[in-house]
Amino acid sequence: MPRANAAVAVLAILLLSGPAAMVGAAEDDTPTTCTVLVDWDAEEHWDSGWNITYDVLHRYRVVFDPPFTNGSTPSALTVDVQHLRDGEVIATTSNATVVSAGGEVDVIIDSEPEFEDRISVSVETGEASCSRALDITNWNQPIADHEITRETTWSMEGAEDGQGIEFEGRGWQKRTGSILESNELGNGTLTLDAMNGSEGLQLELNLDRIWLNETYDGNELLQQDFEMSGSGSLYLNTSEQGEEGESSGFEVQVQVNDVYVLRSWSGGELTERFRIDGTGWLSFNGGDNNSSGGGFGQLSTFYFETWDEDDRRRLQHLQIEANATLRLNGGDRDYFSFDLDEFRILERWEDGIREQQHFMILGGGEFSFEIRDEFFQVDVEGTIPVIHFESQGGETVAETIRVDGTYDGDAEGSFGLIRRIVDSGAQENATGAMFEVDKIENEFWFNVSATPIGPITEEWQAAHNLTYEFTVPQTDWGNRTIRYQYIEDNGTVNNEYPEVSPIIMQAEAPEAEVMFENHISRETGAAPEIVLVGDRFSLVGNDAMILAIQVTAIVVDEMDGHTVEVAEWLGDYGENSHASGSVVNEGPLAGLLNEIHRWVEIQLGENGSMGEDIAFVEHQMVDRVLSPSVITAEENTPPSMISIGFREGGLLTEGDSAHLEVVVDDFDTDVTDVTVDLTRIGLGIVELSDSGLLGDHTIHDDIWTALITHDGLEHGLMEVTVGMEDIWVYVEEEAALEVTNAAPRMMSLVFTPDSVKRGDPVGVSVTAVDGHGVESVGIDLLSAGGELTSLSESDGVWSGQFTVPYGMSPGERTIPVRITDGDGGTTMAVHVHPNGYPVEAPTLTIENEAPWVSSVTVMRDGEQAETIHAPDGGDPITHTLEATIEDPDGVSSAQARIGRLAPIGNSDKWLLMVDDGSSGDRVAGDGVYTIQFDVRASLPEGDITIQIRATDTYLSMTPDALQSHILQLEKIDSGGGGSSWISDNATTLVFIALALLLVVGITAVAVSLRNSELE
Repeated sequence: MPRANAAVAVLAILLLSGPAAMVGAAEDDTPTTCTVLVDWDAEEHWDSGWNITYDVLHRYRVVFDPPFTNGSTPSALTVDVQHLRDGEVIATTSNATVVSAGGEVDVIIDSEPEFEDRISVSVETGEASCSRALDITNWNQPIADHEITRETTWSMEGAEDGQGIEFEGRGWQKRTGSILESNELGNGTLTLDAMNGSEGLQLELNLDRIWLNETYDGNELLQQDFEMSGSGSLYLNTSEQGEEGESSGFEVQVQVNDVYVLRSWSGGELTERFRIDGTGWLSFNGGDNNSSGGGFGQLSTFYFETWDEDDRRRLQHLQIEANATLRLNGGDRDYFSFDLDEFRILERWEDGIREQQHFMILGGGEFSFEIRDEFFQVDVEGTIPVIHFESQGGETVAETIRVDGTYDGDAEGSFGLIRRIVDSGAQENATGAMFEVDKIENEFWFNVSATPIGPITEEWQAAHNLTYEFTVPQTDWGNRTIRYQYIEDNGTVNNEYPEVSPIIMQAEAPEAEVMFENHISRETGAAPEIVLVGDRFSLVGNDAMILAIQVTAIVVDEMDGHTVEVAEWLGDYGENSHASGSVVNEGPLAGLLNEIHRWVEIQLGENGSMGEDIAFVEHQMVDRVLSPSVITAEENTPPSMISIGFREGGLLTEGDSAHLEVVVDDFDTDVTDVTVDLTRIGLGIVELSDSGLLGDHTIHDDIWTALITHDGLEHGLMEVTVGMEDIWVYVEEEAALEVTNAAPRMMSLVFTPDSVKRGDPVGVSVTAVDGHGVESVGIDLLSAGGELTSLSESDGVWSGQFTVPYGMSPGERTIPVRITDGDGGTTMAVHVHPNGYPVEAPTLTIENEAPWVSSVTVMRDGEQAETIHAPDGGDPITHTLEATIEDPDGVSSAQARIGRLAPIGNSDKWLLMVDDGSSGDRVAGDGVYTIQFDVRASLPEGDITIQIRATDTYLSMTPDALQSHILQLEKIDSGGGGSSWISDNATTLVFIALALLLVVGITAVAVSLRNSELE
């Protein structure tokens, strides 16, 4: 029996599969394909307080072409899902529910898409396979950096001519990294005329400024500012005319001079400000200056301002100033007229403290009415001279009411009422506590001067009442009256003390009231960056404007002169509100709304709307694309390499680091990635940065940089591949890059001794390392006039001896060490690397020798003299002193102190010697320094000690012990030494001359006397 059942089952399967097989055979000519479509829906959630929130039902729909028929479904179904966020997997196939029914496959993932997520869905069946990768952005917020402007207009559909809304605005949106900023600014007018004849509403509002600013970091709203200001007018009339022409209802005319609204949200803290300033006019029941009934008034000041910050009211200011008139008319003599001359309210709160308070009612009036029944009739007339209530700073300053009246008819008399403050002072309450109070007089009288004749229905007699209330002036306290004093007509005084009076209370500070519970925004939420026809998704970021979108077509459109692919879509807000538009579907601006129309029904009035099919309509469209300059693949220019090299000039082997820099030329400035293949030196593919990272100096200067370290020994000129990628294409270029063999590194350097003079021998020992081995080490003093001294190696230490050349300058000097490695690399080492890092190598101290005088010569008459000649008398004899001074570093100056040989007064002074060819110096610059002096006859014979010193360029001076030199001074006679005969015999010649003059004189006298005798 079981075998028979099995046979029947097999037969049934064959019969059923036969037609299917035939159908499949018939359709084999048309291959089956599949497509993964987005099918996100809005999912409602209710909390315990019956508050509703929405999130995304994360679902995908896989459709097949041709579709499955006759209830057939895909076979051998396999689905693979991966949801990435910040590079980490947050959902896989294990988090997905797969439903195959109706010839389609639904994939529901237990996660929600967010900004910058990446989601992939792969489907494989026996008939077809397909996959889709989605990058997630926010609606109207492309992921890539961009900057655009847009235009916005508002209008109203279904309104009659002469009313509606006119608004024009411009918006700006910019993304830099994860930060997106957007601004919208505009102005316009709102005109609404709902008058039906003389009744209805008229509104005119001028919107001077409407501004919305938002800042997002990814999908997180960091800050939002909404500001609106304007002015306008409002007219409202509900008056109706009665059968006899009387008017009922009211009429209001309001002029709003300024209205201001601000909502600022930042970092979870909300600030709201509201201000309105205006004037107005009110009339009810037809009241005006010429009417006998009704009421009317003028609102001269109406000012209200609030400032709420972080659930705290920082400021509230209310100020009202008005006056009004009320007139009521009854029968022939019935009327009531009251003039409110002043009505004032001023109250200002700052940070919970009432800074100002003023309240005042001041007015008066008159009245007349008739009292009548079947037995008597009385006419009453009266005046209200004054009603004055006033408080300032929270305390009563005036409380006055006065009423005076008379009546006549079947009875006559007068009546009156007066209430006023008559005194102030301290009084006890029921517990004996003292309080400052106002003593308020309350007096009422009713006088009867003539009584009625005949029966009356009421007791008609005079009355008088006098009461004093002792009331604390604080208007915010409770049970303010602490004592009542009743004065009887016979003079009796009774007191009453209310219990629990007063109740001390503080003025109740106003509390913050949120004007806008939700952020002021349009529809928003996560959306696919690239969409396909048939995609459906709901934007649930704004609970007040959830939009269900369906993509209907992919077309090509113009956007600021760019030809770009866009996806057209239809959207539904619900409740007869909808939207439509197109979104960019390629390139860096994918996800940006190119154009959108929003149609939102307005629900006003008791019947749901002010008119038939009135709707608020908004149109937005991209105006300018400021960046990037290229937004489609067709417009793109591929990047190219200008140069490649190292910032430091080169890269060495054996652990050297350098900044690899690639200069890229890209007309469109949209390069996203640059790499260099350094596999030949063991570094693989190296990524470079132009955003200030990896050693990059300047952001977006087209110099892509990476700090690399080469630990190997590979060096030489090598070919490398440079890869450059912009948002459209990836290109490669070959380039030559040179890596230099690192020179050997000196590890230690020791001099013995470490302080020497020029010409002295110095012992030296050196240790050095190199990846290729150290071939030779030497001391290279060729540049200082010395020699290249080779060192010998023993147990890794290179040692030897060198002589300090005279060409070396004194001081601490770095001795160059020439080291050559086994690969031929040579360096002049001036650093040591004791810990792997270069530091200054030890220096050799070259001692400075002071200048010395090698010879001293005395010159006289151009010839060398053995001694200095001093005359016995007559003129001084000129001599020249020459000193040969030597110093390896050069002589800066030379001086001599020649004692008595110097001019009188300068014997102890150092006199300058010259080597410039002047002042007796025979050859300039020959190292022989000269000074001239004149030897006077007054100088005695003998040895004379002089001093000569010199200073070199390093300010080293000839030692004192080497400065002294002895010269010999010798006296000579008149003939010698060049003295003239005349000077040597001057005295004798003088006497002879005198004798001759005497003889001549005597002769002249004798001749004169003889001549006189002859005469």
